[in-house]
Amino acid sequence: MQVRRNVSLCLCIVAIAWITRLAAAPSSEPVKYHFNIDSQPLGMALQQFAGQSGVQIIFFSQVTEGLQAPALHGAYTIPSALEILLSGSHLIFRVINSKTIEISSPIARDSGIFSIRPLRSASGN
Repeated sequence: MQVRRNVSLCLCIVAIAWITRLAAAPSSEPVKYHFNIDSQPLGMALQQFAGQSGVQIIFFSQVTEGLQAPALHGAYTIPSALEILLSGSHLIFRVINSKTIEISSPIARDSGIFSIRPLRSASGN
C-alpha cells in the first residue's frame, strides 16, 4: 500500500513538473502583430507600421518619395508585413536589432552613400 502511494505521488510530481515546463517553454511560433494601415504614401505607411508594431524604422526620406504602399490589414509577422508594404517598390529592409529595421534602396545600400532618419513608435520607443 505504501509503495503504491509513493509511486502515485512520484507520478503526480513528474506530471506537474512536465506541465509547468511546457507552460514555460518559449513558443516556436513567430510573433504576429495586428496592423490596420490603409493604402497611402509609403513614408506615412512606414510611420504607422512603426507605431503599431513598436519597432523603430529608419530610412533616408528621399527613398520613399513618390511611392505608394498597399493597404495592410490583419495579423502579420514583422517581415511579412514589411514585404507587403514594400511590394512594388525597389526598396529592401534589413533587421538591425530586435527593435530597429532599416529601409533602403539596394543601390544606395551597395554604394554606402545614404543617410537615415529614425521614426519613433507612438509609445516613444
